[in-house]
Amino acid sequence: MEIFLSDEYETMWTAISSIMGVIATTLAIFALLYSMRTYRKTMQVVHYGEIDKMYFEILKEALNKPFLLQQNRECSFDEETQYNTYAFIVWNFLESIYDRCMLDHTLQKTWFPIIEAERKIHLPWIQEDENRAKFKAEFLKFIDNGNFSL
Repeated sequence: MEIFLSDEYETMWTAISSIMGVIATTLAIFALLYSMRTYRKTMQVVHYGEIDKMYFEILKEALNKPFLLQQNRECSFDEETQYNTYAFIVWNFLESIYDRCMLDHTLQKTWFPIIEAERKIHLPWIQEDENRAKFKAEFLKFIDNGNFSL
């Protein structure tokens, strides 16, 4: 019983206790970092799903009204108004996508080709001065440049 009362025994258990505290703290930090990373990935998937759904809704509108994909053609005042509204929605959506792509470069592989495709359809609309005033200069420069390669 004398061995359990010695200073060496007490020092050993103090050291073991300290080491276990460090290990527990380290594991807690790793668990926190893992949780944060998992949360971030989950939010990316959720945001991607929301973006995809919004774009699907925009495309559905064009399916219902094919003239929305043809700016330079003879059309009624009502169709022209609808086109202008639709083009603004498309460009506003693309600017939001651009903003997200600058924060999350993994989105660029998916969305830059879509920006390029929509640019080909609606470029004349955004080149009009009255429409350019609705967007950030940084986005307009990106669109004017037309370099969507990664």
